[in-house]
Amino acid sequence: MHFTVNFVDPGYHVYHVTLHISQLPKGRHTLSLPVWTPGAYEIQDFARHVFNLKLKSNDVELALHHHSKNSWEFETFTDLSEVTVNYQVYAYELGVDTSHLDESHAYWNGAQLFFWLDEFRSLPITVKIEHPAGWKVATGLDPDPDYPGQYIAANYDVLIDSPVECGTHRSVEFTVDDKPHTVALWGHGNEDADAFARDIQRIVEAQRDIFHELPYRHYTFIMHLSDRGTGGLEHLNSTTCGMERFSFKPRKKYRRVLGLVSHEFFHLWNVKRIHPDMLGPFDYSREVYTHLLWAMEGFTDYYAALSLRRADLFSVKEYLEDMADNLKAYEKQPGRLVQSLAESSFDTWIKLYKPDEDSRNRTISYYLKGDLVGTCLDLEIRHRTNNDHSLDDVLRLLYQRYAAYGIGFPEHVYQETVEEVAQSSFQEFFDRYINGTEEIPLAPSLDYAGLEIRRSYKNPESDDAEPSAKTVPTKPWLGIDAKSTGETIKIATSYTNGPAAASLYANDQVIAVDSYQVKNAEDLAKRIEINYRPGDTVNVSVFRRGHLVTVPVVLAEAPYDKIEIKPVAEATQAQKDCFESWLKAPFPPSPKESV
Repeated sequence: MHFTVNFVDPGYHVYHVTLHISQLPKGRHTLSLPVWTPGAYEIQDFARHVFNLKLKSNDVELALHHHSKNSWEFETFTDLSEVTVNYQVYAYELGVDTSHLDESHAYWNGAQLFFWLDEFRSLPITVKIEHPAGWKVATGLDPDPDYPGQYIAANYDVLIDSPVECGTHRSVEFTVDDKPHTVALWGHGNEDADAFARDIQRIVEAQRDIFHELPYRHYTFIMHLSDRGTGGLEHLNSTTCGMERFSFKPRKKYRRVLGLVSHEFFHLWNVKRIHPDMLGPFDYSREVYTHLLWAMEGFTDYYAALSLRRADLFSVKEYLEDMADNLKAYEKQPGRLVQSLAESSFDTWIKLYKPDEDSRNRTISYYLKGDLVGTCLDLEIRHRTNNDHSLDDVLRLLYQRYAAYGIGFPEHVYQETVEEVAQSSFQEFFDRYINGTEEIPLAPSLDYAGLEIRRSYKNPESDDAEPSAKTVPTKPWLGIDAKSTGETIKIATSYTNGPAAASLYANDQVIAVDSYQVKNAEDLAKRIEINYRPGDTVNVSVFRRGHLVTVPVVLAEAPYDKIEIKPVAEATQAQKDCFESWLKAPFPPSPKESV
C-alpha cells in the first residue's frame, strides 16, 4: 500500500489522503480505520473525522458500503492491478493522540489518517508527504532513499506507531551510542532549546544504562509548546509531548517537563517492547484489556523519576519531595481502598479516562498507585536479595526473554519473573497490594533504604513564622473539595470518608458557613481551618438544584496535609548500601543539596 498525504492549504484543517493499493485480488474487501490509539486507552472513533471517501479503479468509481462505524466494504469481481481510495480528514484537535493542521504546522497521529486492509497489514507501506514549501518533516519513519519526501514503514503497525510533525519547527540534535536523536520543537515559550536537549540526552543515557542498549537506529522527540499541556504518548522510536509553553521556568515546573519526557522515553522499553501479549500486535477495532497497566504505566512513572535522579537531573531532595507529594495525593483518595491496581488497569476504558464527581471515592489511578507500588516492590527485592538484585533485573529479564523476539508475555509471567529474580514468593505481595486493596507498605519499604515518612499539619496562620511554628497539632475537615468559577463555589467531590459524605453533594453551590457568606473556595477552606476545631458543628448553606438547603456538619480531623520523606537519624550499613545503590547518591544526602 502507498499513501499520499497532501495539505498544501493547511488553513482549512483538512488532510487530503490518497491510498494506492496494488494487485488487489477479486473478492470482498474491508477498509478499516482504528477506533483508538495504542497508549491512549480510550475509544476515540477517528472515522468521525473522515469525509468524501471514494474508491476508484481505472477511473471507474466502485461501490463502497459503510459496514460499521469504522469500516467500509467493497467487492471486486476480477483481479485489479490498482485501486485508489481518496478521502479527506478534518484535523483541528491539538493533542498527542489526535491530529492538528493549521498554517503553523501539520501533526498527525497515524490512527486518525490511515486505513488498513487485513490482507495488506503485514506488508511494507510507503507514505509520500506533500507539504508547503519551506516546511520540513520530523518522524520516526525511515526516509525512502530512492524518493525524496517519501517514507517507509515495515508494516501497518509501524505506520500507526510513527506520528509526523511537519512545519518550520526548530530541531536540536544529539548522538548517543552513535545513534542520532532529534528534538523537534513546535511553538515558543520560555525554553532554552539547547539546554533542554542536553537534559534529554542525560535521560537517554541514564535509561540506556538500565538495559545496556538502545533498540533503534534513530529516535525523534516531537515537542508541542502551546497554551496548555496535553501530556505525552509513546511510540516505537519516537514520542510526542505536549507542554504548556511557559513551563520551563521556574524549577518546579521544569521538573514536571523532565518527568513527562522521561516517562515517555522509558516506554521505549516498558510497553513498546516489554508488554503482555494483548498489548501488541493490536486490535485497532475495539478495546484491548489487561490487568497489568500498573506495571506498564505505573512502573514507567516510577522509573521516569528514578532515571532523573540517577542522571543527576533531580537531586535526592527533589526526588523525595515528589514521592511525598504522590503519597499525599494517593492517601487523599478513598478509592484506593475500593479498587485494586489490577481492576484499575482492566477498567481504564470506562473509568480512568471518564471520571465523574465520585471517581475519587471509587477508583484509584494505576499511574499514581503503580508508581508507589513500584517503589515498594523495588526496595522489597533489594531487601530480600541483600541488595544484589532489584526491579531493574526484572525488567531486563523480561526484555531479554520476550522483547528480543518481538512477542508479549502471558500476564502471570510478571509475578513469576519477580519471584525468579528475588528467589522467593511474592504471592502475598501481589494478593494484598496489586490484586487487593490493602494499604501499601511504603513506610517499611523506605526503611530498608534508611528513610522515614513524617506527617504533620501546615499552620494556616503562619506563612512567615519560624519553622517551629509552621505546623499545628490538628486541623478540622469538612470532607469536600470545592472549586470556584467566578463568584460561584461548587463542590467537586464529597469524600465518602468525610463528615459531609451524606449531607453535602457534588455540584452543591456553597454560599455560607454559619450564616456568613463565603467568597470563594480558598475563603471557605481558610474559614474552616482557622475558626473551628475537629468536633465542632458548622451549618453549611448551599443551593442544590436551585433550592436553598442548610445542613449541619460535625467537622472531623483532617488528613495530614504535609508529608515529608527524610533520612533516619541512625542508619545501618545495610540501609546506607540500599539507599546508595538505589538512588546513586551518598547517604545521607546533604541538607543543602541542590541541582
